[in-house]
Amino acid sequence: MGRTMSMMQFQQLRAFDGAERNVGYHEAIGSEFDFGADVNAGDGDIVPQQTAPDLEVLAGDLVAAFRAHSHINNVMTHISGARWDHVEHALHIILNSAAPPVGLSRLEANILDLICAERGVTGRIIKPFLETLLARLLPPIAAAQLQAHMRSLHEAQMSEEANPSFSRIAATTGSGR
Repeated sequence: MGRTMSMMQFQQLRAFDGAERNVGYHEAIGSEFDFGADVNAGDGDIVPQQTAPDLEVLAGDLVAAFRAHSHINNVMTHISGARWDHVEHALHIILNSAAPPVGLSRLEANILDLICAERGVTGRIIKPFLETLLARLLPPIAAAQLQAHMRSLHEAQMSEEANPSFSRIAATTGSGR
């Protein structure tokens, strides 16, 4: 059994740069410490309840992580005109599963395309970066549902761009997908 880490001890942390897969957002270097019992472990008959994520908090956390990543920071600053409050609002709309799948703003569509399409350098960086963030911030089921929602929203956006008259009809009648 390893040593238990006290609150006064620290380890070096290596920041996740988005280029590596299967590496956590922050990975401890030198994992000889035992951090004690798993606080998320159930005690037999009590099962933790899955709760819906607070979208405002999640959008704020994603903005903070995007700002901390040099490349994603530059791209988001560029596409938003340096309006990070607009990025946070766009992420809130994208993350909301109750949002209609048509009629996204240009910024929302651009962010969604970066997240889902894996085009270019940024697409190859942001997708695994976001997947890792969601895995760290949310329970597994909620993270998977959110990723599926974003893929569905992206597919609807691609359909809207391919057939704009259908999206106008769907938006006015409430139908569509």
